[in-house]
Amino acid sequence: MRKLAAALKAKGIVPQEPITVFGSAPLQLAVDPLILSGDIDISVSDHNERIKEIIEEIGFAKGKADYYIEVVPRYVFRPGENWLGRANIVELEGVQFRIPDPLDILLAKLRRLDVKDLRAFEAVRRKVGRPTEEEFVSELRASADIFYIQKDGQKSVLWENTEKLWLQFFGKPIDVRETILKPVIDAIAEQNGDVEYIRELRDRLGL
Repeated sequence: MRKLAAALKAKGIVPQEPITVFGSAPLQLAVDPLILSGDIDISVSDHNERIKEIIEEIGFAKGKADYYIEVVPRYVFRPGENWLGRANIVELEGVQFRIPDPLDILLAKLRRLDVKDLRAFEAVRRKVGRPTEEEFVSELRASADIFYIQKDGQKSVLWENTEKLWLQFFGKPIDVRETILKPVIDAIAEQNGDVEYIRELRDRLGL
């Protein structure tokens, strides 16, 4: 990242917002070098195409380096609702980079949750003792709408992955409806007197 920062500085390119670095790379760099990653995913607020060109010029584009940098759309990274408040800002060569908290990187991985992602969960817990069950429940409640039941009546992939995670990571089953969704609806109902709105939410969450 320092080489990228130096190249951006040399070209006089300063993004309006910090460059977000996500995926497994921040975990490999800051938590455990055994969390292997073959690339560094970044998202930028502006200068998107020019930064891609610079990555190509310095030899770190996909296909040009074993450990490459890839610029991806900002919406690809799907962390917890409160991720900005937990992220760290690192400055290299006058260029700012935003590094999400490990909790938010893991929350984003929950949407896929393959074997490699589960290994990342375990590695982070070994090194920093997180995430705790309470942390995960709190963040999933803050993003309850991601559990909307699909049009065919099936659970979302995220719902299924949450059940899978609890069994394999926390060692017990979880009732998503009772533990995550119902407390959210109850809290909203206390503050919102719109019966139709609450009924719609219950339907969309399968409650």
